[in-house]
Amino acid sequence: MTKASTPSDLSEAALALDRELRRFEDLADQAARLKLTTERSVERATEALTRAAESQDRIQAHVQQLVAAVGSARQKQEADAAALMARAEQIAARRKEFADVLQRMAALGQMAKEVQDALKAGPDGIDDLQSRMQKIADEAADIALTARQKEMEEVARQADGLRQQILAAKNKVALLAGKARA
Repeated sequence: MTKASTPSDLSEAALALDRELRRFEDLADQAARLKLTTERSVERATEALTRAAESQDRIQAHVQQLVAAVGSARQKQEADAAALMARAEQIAARRKEFADVLQRMAALGQMAKEVQDALKAGPDGIDDLQSRMQKIADEAADIALTARQKEMEEVARQADGLRQQILAAKNKVALLAGKARA
């Protein structure tokens, strides 16, 4: 059974009170309907009054149980709400951490695009491009480390992948630069 299908103390107390109220109503109706014309009917009316008085005592006990169950339910709800708020704060903090790391990744992407555009423009400034590529690779490694420390494995893999791509491209640029000089 799940929590939702298991009756709560609150619902049990409310049902018990409802059953006793119905019983009391039936006893009150019974006492009111009895004609007081014979000794036996007076005895029956007295028994009905006695049972109604006993029912009233049970009603009071059920009301107290219901009040206690409402208090417990309120306390549980407040505790759940506090736990939910704490979790919301954790989620907000985690979203900020992700946003910060992803912002660094976006900046890396922009730097890589600038290097790619410079490569398309021609061989001028190859040494500067190689230096910029190394900076991108170093920053990607730093982002991957930060992401791993913060248990952001997917971002760490992306940063590692970018680092490997940049280093491979840097090696190709170095080879081409060496051939161009020769």
